[in-house]
Amino acid sequence: MHKPKNLEKDVQDELDWDPLLDDKRISVSVGDGRVTLTGAVDTYFDRLRASTDAWTVRGVTQVDNELLVGPVGEAIADALVALDCMTVLAANRFVPVGAVSVQVSDGWVTLTGQVHRHYQRRAAERAVESIKGVRGLSNEIVVSGRSVPEDVTEQISQAWGRNAAIDGTNIQVSHSGNVVYLDGTTGTWSSMEEAIETAERAPGVTEVVNRLVVVPSLF
Repeated sequence: MHKPKNLEKDVQDELDWDPLLDDKRISVSVGDGRVTLTGAVDTYFDRLRASTDAWTVRGVTQVDNELLVGPVGEAIADALVALDCMTVLAANRFVPVGAVSVQVSDGWVTLTGQVHRHYQRRAAERAVESIKGVRGLSNEIVVSGRSVPEDVTEQISQAWGRNAAIDGTNIQVSHSGNVVYLDGTTGTWSSMEEAIETAERAPGVTEVVNRLVVVPSLF
């Protein structure tokens, strides 16, 4: 099992290893498997990427991302950020044309509008994450409520069974109306993320409430 100092080094090494992340201004601290990231990064994408990298390290049970976002010595007008966001949304084949609106205030992007499927909502969010000048993001896009199949939980469980990245043996799925609930444990953060995204693809689902807990394997 990892000792705290070894885990701290492993997380820092993983951040250094990622060619898509500039981690020069990131500090890492660890206690009982809980990783805290402090400092600053140039883009919102870097902030998200740092969390993802930390979660991939064996022994990590929680990641607290306290990173600030902002390029050194550079300010980008909100109007230019909004224009870039609208451009990438229009080019994204998963985002319905004209369905999403963008507002930007001091680099903080708010997405509004309505889509039919959860994956479209997520696609819009991911499209703008890496835009230069984005300091934060609020996704207020609404997923329109369509009827959910009676066997939606069975369909989700079967989809998990087809996915080699998901160990669904300790995951329980339930639903109330258009909302799906996930309970139980997974061995890795990536397995948890796959389970959530798979559930989001189910027809009629407007929200997935994640109550899963990551319990890392000791081996």
